[in-house]
Amino acid sequence: MKYQKIILFDIDYTLFNTDVFKQTDLKKHSVYDEVNNVLKELGKVGILGIFSEGDLEFQKNKLFRTDIQKHFLKAHMHITEKKEKILKKVLRKYKDKKVFLIDDKLSILHLAKTISPSLFAIWVKRGMYAKNQKPIPEFKPDTEVENLKEIIPIILNS
Repeated sequence: MKYQKIILFDIDYTLFNTDVFKQTDLKKHSVYDEVNNVLKELGKVGILGIFSEGDLEFQKNKLFRTDIQKHFLKAHMHITEKKEKILKKVLRKYKDKKVFLIDDKLSILHLAKTISPSLFAIWVKRGMYAKNQKPIPEFKPDTEVENLKEIIPIILNS
């Protein structure tokens, strides 16, 4: 089956519960409660990918320690020190697909929509970045969610 949708997830504050990680002095690796079910459901209708920033090994370790790496093929894992540097390249890779970008940083979603207006930007409003972000003039993501389970019907029906 050839999927026409690519669903790119950020790691921290989107899949990975970074607050718990910090509160336990970087010892407890956990994802939000809904994550495993969301990945399982969306994996039936699209290619799941990672688009995240930070140290490659540190970020990959979060995926493996929480056992969610099994949902992502290496070819669709894009982890870099700064997302802005590879955003165009990543979006170009998926130019023939319907791209869903799920992130807690409004600035990344805005830049992605500027590069690829057909991209579907989903703002996850949880974590320190989402709480402290100022609105970006003349930009509104395609949808805002507080829990990833809210994206299942959106992606299924798009």
